[in-house]
Amino acid sequence: MYITATDWRNLFRTRAAGSASEQGAFVSRPSFMLSKRKLFFYLLEGVFLTGVLAGTLLISHATEETLRALQTVIGGYVGQRQIQSFSNIALSTFLSLFSSLLVLFFCGLCTVAQPVVFLALLFKGLGYGFSLGMLYAQYGSAAVPYAFLLLMPTIYFGALLLIAAGKVSLKMSIHLFRSTLPNGEKTELNRMQRYCIKFILFVAICGMIALVDALLCYKLGGLFLF
Repeated sequence: MYITATDWRNLFRTRAAGSASEQGAFVSRPSFMLSKRKLFFYLLEGVFLTGVLAGTLLISHATEETLRALQTVIGGYVGQRQIQSFSNIALSTFLSLFSSLLVLFFCGLCTVAQPVVFLALLFKGLGYGFSLGMLYAQYGSAAVPYAFLLLMPTIYFGALLLIAAGKVSLKMSIHLFRSTLPNGEKTELNRMQRYCIKFILFVAICGMIALVDALLCYKLGGLFLF
């Protein structure tokens, strides 16, 4: 009994087909896991952008009396940023972001706080959209360069920070909820430590964003006279 050349070719083709199918299964699995891993990020990003859009639409449909009252508030805010010191601007921006991070941190430690995570990002986006809409309603096209140079960097990086923190908080809250179910996975000490370390890093990034915002306002704020 011997193996012919045709048998060898058939054997190689079978092995090549099996190897290709295994490789395809191996490649498709990480791509699926990657999309699943980013699902929370996309959901939180969508909620935040919805808040920004809703804030601008609320301003566009506001009454004249409401706009006049809000113009006083926003105008005072812009004027104060132009005369505030570097440290005061940095502290104001830091506290604004830090308060949101603090809410998200405690949400992650609660088993039923998942909706609050989405609401926190929704209201933060609402505030950003509200501020941008009021600036445009009060100053018109003159507010566009001001918003682009002095507000958008802080809004952009602050939004990325809060969305990343919201993702971590949401995953931790879901994990704690599952641990309360029968036969649920118990929370390990290392997992809680990693959670706290991540939020410490978020606070450090928050401080850097506040410093960048103060630097931009301190150096470029004098270019805009409202």
